[in-house]
Amino acid sequence: MLKKIIKISAAIISTIAVIVVFVLSPFIVSFRQGDYYVVDEQLFLKAHESINTIYYVYDKFGNAVEVFNTVGMVGSEWANLSDIGENLKNAFISAEDRDFYKHRGVNIKRTFAAMLNHFIHLKPSFGASTITQQVIKNISGNNEQSIKRKFNEIIRSLHLEKNYSKDDILEVYLNIVPMTGNIYGVSAASKLYFNKNANELTLAEAATIAGITNSPARYNPYTHPDFCIEKRNRILYSMLDNNVITKSEYEAAISSELCVSKIEQNDKIYSWFIETANSDIINDIVAQKGISKSAASLLLRGTKIYLTEDTSVQEILEDYFAEKSNFSANIDDGLEYSMVVTDNENGNVVGVVGGIGIKSANNLLNLSEVKIPPASTLKPLALYAPMIEAGMINWSTVIDDTPLNIKNVNGEKMGYPVNSPNVYSGLTTVCDAIRLSKNTVPAKLLEAFGFERCSNELLKRYKFNIINDVRNINGRVVTDNGIAPLALGQLTEGVSLRQLTDAYTCFARDGVIKRGNTYYGVFDFGDNLVVSPNMTEKRIYKTDTVNVMNQLLVCVVDDGTAKAVKLKEKIDTAGKTGTSSQSYDKVFIGYTPYYTAGIWCGYPMRNKSVEGVYPSHVTAWDEVMRKIHDNTVLSSYSEPLNFSTDGLIRVRYCKDSGMLAGELCECDLRGNRCEWGYFIRDNMPNEKCNIHKELKGGDFYEKLSAPDIQRKNDEI
Repeated sequence: MLKKIIKISAAIISTIAVIVVFVLSPFIVSFRQGDYYVVDEQLFLKAHESINTIYYVYDKFGNAVEVFNTVGMVGSEWANLSDIGENLKNAFISAEDRDFYKHRGVNIKRTFAAMLNHFIHLKPSFGASTITQQVIKNISGNNEQSIKRKFNEIIRSLHLEKNYSKDDILEVYLNIVPMTGNIYGVSAASKLYFNKNANELTLAEAATIAGITNSPARYNPYTHPDFCIEKRNRILYSMLDNNVITKSEYEAAISSELCVSKIEQNDKIYSWFIETANSDIINDIVAQKGISKSAASLLLRGTKIYLTEDTSVQEILEDYFAEKSNFSANIDDGLEYSMVVTDNENGNVVGVVGGIGIKSANNLLNLSEVKIPPASTLKPLALYAPMIEAGMINWSTVIDDTPLNIKNVNGEKMGYPVNSPNVYSGLTTVCDAIRLSKNTVPAKLLEAFGFERCSNELLKRYKFNIINDVRNINGRVVTDNGIAPLALGQLTEGVSLRQLTDAYTCFARDGVIKRGNTYYGVFDFGDNLVVSPNMTEKRIYKTDTVNVMNQLLVCVVDDGTAKAVKLKEKIDTAGKTGTSSQSYDKVFIGYTPYYTAGIWCGYPMRNKSVEGVYPSHVTAWDEVMRKIHDNTVLSSYSEPLNFSTDGLIRVRYCKDSGMLAGELCECDLRGNRCEWGYFIRDNMPNEKCNIHKELKGGDFYEKLSAPDIQRKNDEI
């Protein structure tokens, strides 16, 4: 009983507070208007501006060139209130807010009832939001069930009612109300479901549209037609009860069949780049201004967007990916590819394709943004570069290429991990481990570096999603603090190809990393900044570390897992390959002094192996990048840039000991064991090899390798 009294008291107090706010609203809204008010006003002003959004790129002379002009990018299409039929307006008002034209933004009686219900739960739910309040909710994207959010919504609603007409508010509401997926507003919904303008809908069609918005998934006419019809008929009864339709109109409408049609394909197909940029812009607006995606799309009306796209690079990508003969015949079975190209000078994305073939529709799945296991491409980022930076390893550090002896789930000992191919070379240098993409070596390095330290490095340096703790996800107990995620790149959540490409730019950009942006800024037609991307740059490696890593990754292309690359014959080229578990994904991230590019190959459902696919994804990467460099670099520079080795020391070392090479290292029974490598001055071998020794016996002496020395000693 006491609890009930407390709840009722709380409800009464809250309601009194609402009444006080309502009564004092003229005084409250006259105070300094905060960020919320500013955003609200910006959005309402957009309703009366040009609907065109113009996309520009910069040419080689720095001039802005228009490349695309559109009326929206998020499935929204603005309609003036005069272009929205009376049936549609009456349907929404009858169902959502019959007193819309009478109240001042808040229905005080319904708010009181909702507050009371919030505390004593007379009904499972009780909607009290007016259309004005729903505008605020759709702008903010905040659906939190809290008193604080409700008060904020009430204050902002009162502000709107003071500054804008009822028709202005209704017009905005009908244009940003979420319909389904990325479709917002009644105009886009009318065309999607009925292939009609918003003023051409029948009474039944208008009620259908009004019903869908309550729960777009549940009342979708394509997937749940029975629920959709049931909701439509309830809307029609509300209209009858509200005296905006007659009994005969009501009976005719509820008897009509639900006839939806597919919207005809938009003649304007947005490029992969524009869609990627637009997604970035919407996400940035949502993050920076604290509003919903539908409201963010409204802010793009009447703006100029300056893209980072290099049209020549984008054209090469699109032309190459449009020609299916450039790829494996497996594409007929669903095999896909995606690619991202970044300019090393500024770290921005200059080209992107999200799939094979000519782009024939909008809002397709962009596979360059899909999370995948980075596989062996993670090794340089997670272990080799940070451990060189920390002075824990260098070019010639020797590790035994043998599996670890661990216990499986049954407690049985097993060798793990295995190499691919299943070949083990014994004592192996860091250079060869990277070049041949060994799995055993990074597993042993991880034990030395530390699991927690490694995962923290990935979080701190690259902002990858790493699961540091132990979690239960869909019945699976997972963590990324293990050998498979950190040493072999099998991260639980994965990273996108674009994220990986961004990460590798740190090697080509002297250790400096930033987000690979797709746009420079969004401006209104008065040249006022609407939104800009995060341009923050951060140094994550010293120059010497980067210079060593570049030379190590050059070895991968010269004579390693990416030796098929021919671009190296024209310009310095480095990179790293990666193959995920069960060969579901093939990745290659490669770079020159000018561009960093990533390519992915696999089946979108990740249910088929891509092992043995020919021609390989590396070949596709190479052919695209040769075209790009021929067009943008090699035609302009007689002597293109090389990867710098300034500050490094080139040293001849022994492959078996990792120490400075001696005379006897050339006389091993297996052949010359000496190679050249690059070292940082304070992280290099300083003593000569001591495992190749001269043996003398009677009138002869032999120069043997360390294993043979041990065998001879055993014989003696």
